[in-house]
Amino acid sequence: MTAEIAVMNEEAIALAADSAVTGPAKIFTSANKIFALSKYHPVALMVFDNARFHGVPWETVVKQYRRELGDKCFKTLEDHAKDFLRYFNSDAALFPADAQDQGVAVFAHALYFGIRDEAFKVVENRWLAKGDKPSGEEVVAIFEARIASNHERWKDAKRRTGLPKNYQETVRRKYADLAALTIEAAFEKVPISTKATRQLRQLLPWAAVKNLRVEPLSTHSGIVIAGFGSEDVFPRLRRFDFECIIANHLKCVEGDRTDVGPHEPGVIVPFAQREPVDTFMEGIAPSIRSYLLRWWRGKLGQLVDEIAEHLQLAEKDQAELVETFRERCLEIVRDEHQNDLMKFADQTKIQPIINVVGMLPKDELAEMAESLVNLTSFERRVTPEAETVGGPIDVAVISRGDGFIWIKRKHYFDTELNPHFLKNYYRD
Repeated sequence: MTAEIAVMNEEAIALAADSAVTGPAKIFTSANKIFALSKYHPVALMVFDNARFHGVPWETVVKQYRRELGDKCFKTLEDHAKDFLRYFNSDAALFPADAQDQGVAVFAHALYFGIRDEAFKVVENRWLAKGDKPSGEEVVAIFEARIASNHERWKDAKRRTGLPKNYQETVRRKYADLAALTIEAAFEKVPISTKATRQLRQLLPWAAVKNLRVEPLSTHSGIVIAGFGSEDVFPRLRRFDFECIIANHLKCVEGDRTDVGPHEPGVIVPFAQREPVDTFMEGIAPSIRSYLLRWWRGKLGQLVDEIAEHLQLAEKDQAELVETFRERCLEIVRDEHQNDLMKFADQTKIQPIINVVGMLPKDELAEMAESLVNLTSFERRVTPEAETVGGPIDVAVISRGDGFIWIKRKHYFDTELNPHFLKNYYRD
């Protein structure tokens, strides 16, 4: 895991990232996660989650792309992001067919085993956790209901643009055997119907073409592209979730777009491990807020039961009273309390901070971004959890006038002993 932050106002955007990366057996604290996406223009890329994509280090991907890009510029950040995404559909040297097939196998496993695990969880909560044992028919019904629900969700999802006309059919034919084997492995002990199996087989081609993520996916990589196009007045930020390359086409899902301007003078956007930043912004830890909502839901339900018993109503009237007011209590906790709490946090904490961010000069933006990453690192260091955030913090500021500027950057070598590095970097 990692901790990364973007702090933006109308003048510039500051990016900060820790250096921790989790390997098979230990945590390393020397990874690079922020890169200049162009040597000549104010555009940066930041990576979170996996440090590799299809087995290729992100640093290699970025530097190969940068070499191909040269001094080419784009009018908008969106155009630059589209060009970077296009690169993954064309470079067979970096992502050969066998690497793609391995990635699709992981993708299919996450898709089908994720549905299986959803169904198991329902069975566990409904029967096993209470010491009961469901019948075989009840288990099959739960599994087929989860399959049907996911089938409907993928069917209704928005289709990605820019794909070839027959791409979905190409994926279906190419990976039909893989889908069948993965379905068999995931559901071998559950005698699902022919209809449910047919619904499952439709999911892999849909997952390839729909703008919806497969979760949890162990190979997921998130990237942030931030900065300016040649005609952008204010900085922009775009997030993309990379899943795999399927039949020579990248499967990624674009996240929420982040812009600043007169309508939004400042923005703070955390990535990956974000709870300490959310706590700083909202004044309450998300885990504690969730606990309080569950607590109130349970306590109000108990109060309704106590009132109904105290009134000594007829059994039918008591049941009606409990049903009516328990639903009302759920509405209060789920909707009114949640909305009022967030409105109060926005007025007293979030907006005052954002208003200050909108006025910060570039050096203060950088300092704030670094401090927020440091906050997450410090929390991991003083809690029993694994220190998955740590190491030197890299900080960069991108502005329209000054371009991409490193504020803090680690090197695995001493630059004074390697003057040829800078000479080669700028030799063009």
